[in-house]
Amino acid sequence: MKGGVATWASVGFLVACCWVLYSSVAPPDFLLRSLREPVVQAGFITCPILFLARHFPLHFWWVPPINAATYAMICLLFEMLRRKVHPGLQPS
Repeated sequence: MKGGVATWASVGFLVACCWVLYSSVAPPDFLLRSLREPVVQAGFITCPILFLARHFPLHFWWVPPINAATYAMICLLFEMLRRKVHPGLQPS
């Protein structure tokens, strides 16, 4: 279980780093006027902290660790639910 949580936290960190790099490369007017674009919508799905960043100021480099913690919490919730549904099943 610890390995799975660490893996998902790493994935969340890398995903958020990619979005931080994308947002620093993309022109600001594109990001503001294109909230309906599929690329920007994918950002909101893969990096849920962006919902808060729209309303509260966050420094760019706070986003990856917060997103890593979010992915770790989601993984923990799924592991707890999986163990509750299948109590005898142990991860290999």
